[in-house]
Amino acid sequence: MMFLLQKRLFCLFPCNNSSIYLSCYQLCGLFNFSTATYESSEHSSNFIVVNPLQSCELSSEKAAKTAKYHTCRKNSSSLSIEFFKQNGWSDAQVMKLTQKAPNLLRAKVETTLKPRMRSLQDMGFSVAEIVQLVSKCPTILFQNVQPKLNFLKSLLGSNERLLKACSRNRFLLTSSLARKIEPNISLLRECGISDECIARMVVLNSGFVVRKNKFIKEVMEHVEELGVPHDCGMFPHALLTVLNSSRSKCDATFATLKSFGWSQPDIVAILRKNPCVWRLSKKNISDKMTFLTKEAGCELQYIIRNPGILAYSLEKRLRPRHEVINFLEQNKLLDKGHRLLYVMPLTEQKFMNQFLFPYKEKFTSLYNSYVAAVQGKHHVVPEN
Repeated sequence: MMFLLQKRLFCLFPCNNSSIYLSCYQLCGLFNFSTATYESSEHSSNFIVVNPLQSCELSSEKAAKTAKYHTCRKNSSSLSIEFFKQNGWSDAQVMKLTQKAPNLLRAKVETTLKPRMRSLQDMGFSVAEIVQLVSKCPTILFQNVQPKLNFLKSLLGSNERLLKACSRNRFLLTSSLARKIEPNISLLRECGISDECIARMVVLNSGFVVRKNKFIKEVMEHVEELGVPHDCGMFPHALLTVLNSSRSKCDATFATLKSFGWSQPDIVAILRKNPCVWRLSKKNISDKMTFLTKEAGCELQYIIRNPGILAYSLEKRLRPRHEVINFLEQNKLLDKGHRLLYVMPLTEQKFMNQFLFPYKEKFTSLYNSYVAAVQGKHHVVPEN
């Protein structure tokens, strides 16, 4: 509740006076109410009466009245905020940070903030990178994360990769290096996965690194049970795929594909060739298989040999492109037999240049229908 009140005050009281003693962000400290009685006059030197509320466009009378009830400790929030601003943080960045982690306003500058900030600087992080890192995980200013950051930076090879991985999973900086991160990386190395491949996996999905080691072992065993051995080049991709799917999801994928005539070896082969297919929902797979076999006239073996075709969007690529090709073939503008595998991977520009622009003037509805479909809008199949 107190935090919400602070947040509202930031919006209600814009500070425009250049001679402000306390910025808007320092107002956070004003509302740390205490149930204790007010300090006696002989102890008043430990506090600052918040007359600077006047700078936030309150009248003198209102500011004085408000100051009677709201006080903040000297050398707490004001010093913390000044410290961040002196280290390259903008007012907006400081406000967002203190809203996310109000306890930073009470942190001791000399013994807590300065040493942690200096440690990040000594590790080679720029001001912008430190802002990004701390904004994502403010708790690193209260912990010694240097060993963890050194380990991750050594593995990933650059600050850019490290920041990208941290931005995708904030627990990467808060999880135990000794109990989770290092054991999981070692487990991958034992499977023969190179450090460069592990680095790509961490950047793509750093979540698995902070899971329990026992869980990672179970998933690895599951992948091998599915028919992808750890020495297979597709093992890292299959591992990431299964890590992102529950056993029930994997079972549903198996059952759906089997219902369309896929054999178990054929299904397992997808993990080797196109693991992304395993991330599709049961309905997604079912709708695409129905379209490909019933409407597009694809043989089952054709799809099995080319499972990547299931990864394309049904409504924005498979169906609209098939309708364009079918329309042109029926109007004898194209020779029959254009393979889907040739048509589907083309970029939008190449597809339109080859199959739409030459006929745009004559078949405007065909062009408009396709553009609407690609944009996710309802489209009407043009008549011959």
